[in-house]
Amino acid sequence: MADKNRKSVKANQGGISIGGNVIGSNIVQGDNNVVINQTLNLQPAFAKIYQAVDESPKLTSAQKEDVKAELAEVKNVLETKQPDENLLARKFRMLKSMAPDIVDVAMETLKNPLGGVAEIIKKVANKMKEDA
Repeated sequence: MADKNRKSVKANQGGISIGGNVIGSNIVQGDNNVVINQTLNLQPAFAKIYQAVDESPKLTSAQKEDVKAELAEVKNVLETKQPDENLLARKFRMLKSMAPDIVDVAMETLKNPLGGVAEIIKKVANKMKEDA
């Protein structure tokens, strides 16, 4: 008897059958498809950062809301086709003055899992080190 909980992906003659969870995945149907413009999903990374803000004992409720608003603006900038490095640097400097520990969490969270965003985050982090 076949295991019904088994996760699998099968493709036969242009068709596809998927078993298991495909949340957050791109599914492309047809023959000889090329996916060239994949959207960047920053939500999981920012969920971790927002959690760090919520758990921060150093911030008041009002400060947490201010920090989250700045982080939302950072997320919007990062989601653009050509993120503005100078604008990001200003946003991170503002965040550093408000919550330095959250900036560290944000930098580390955004550097590692996001490939294309990682390079611009590294540049902004280097600029911030120079300013310190």
